Amino acid sequence: MKTLRHPTAPSKRISIYIGSFAASILMVSTATALAAPPATVATCARIKNAYPILGAQCQNAYANINHTPANAGDRLTSFKARKNVLEIFRKALLCNGMYGATSQAQSNFSKGEAGHLTALDNLRVAMTNAGDQNIPAAYNAADLSGVSIKQQQCK
Repeated sequence: MKTLRHPTAPSKRISIYIGSFAASILMVSTATALAAPPATVATCARIKNAYPILGAQCQNAYANINHTPANAGDRLTSFKARKNVLEIFRKALLCNGMYGATSQAQSNFSKGEAGHLTALDNLRVAMTNAGDQNIPAAYNAADLSGVSIKQQQCK
């Protein structure tokens, strides 16, 4: 004799699909929760913890900085990379403000900007002294103040 299943009883297949769907939602929400703004320390790694895309861009740009450039090409590449990293740090600072960082945290985060601007200026001087053909325009605090980002870009 065959057992008749009640027509409203859920099938095993449907419950497996629901379980798989719930697990995938949990994995996505866990990955999203890993990004935790604001960034508290001004490093590419900490920026990446808070804003994964900005942090990855920072790490890629920082990898192009040569701390002892030996030729014109290295100096130009390092200048562009330093400028890019500095702008990413400024964007992270702006994102931090949008995500409620305290003024103390913001102040601590931006402490290194003046030193990095000096490093850029020193690199330009080295380019001039070496007679490099392609010397970029000076980059200063006013230029850095022009950096902007929208909250939806704080990723």
